[in-house]
Amino acid sequence: MHFGDAICRFNPVYSQGMSVAAQEAILLRQLLGSQAREGDPLAGRAPAFFAEACVLIETPWTLSAIPDFVFPETQGQRPPDFRMLKFGRALNRLAASDPAVHKKMLEVQHLLKPQCVLHDPDLVQHVQAVMAEA
Repeated sequence: MHFGDAICRFNPVYSQGMSVAAQEAILLRQLLGSQAREGDPLAGRAPAFFAEACVLIETPWTLSAIPDFVFPETQGQRPPDFRMLKFGRALNRLAASDPAVHKKMLEVQHLLKPQCVLHDPDLVQHVQAVMAEA
């Protein structure tokens, strides 16, 4: 991901870099295939690719890179608040006792499901209850 003058990389601890690269390769193949019969199949593909790649990158970036900002050594623009980290900690605590939540978290972390499944109103309510207990 690119922010200003800094190129940001995935933390290899989370093992998502190659998965994202594979998803981007599939996206590129789809974009090129849809334009193959045009006179210049590459025309305008870069902006379309990067726009759609941002959507692919959002989940693994949020789950892996943003939490690294709790460490002062991490360089880059920090999010305005770390509320999502508190939510993540509470979600982890809930997942430790609820197999369905654990499964859902793993599916998102392994890029099998989109991050929005973690914003299910019932799940959010349970996570907020865990946050209130802390």
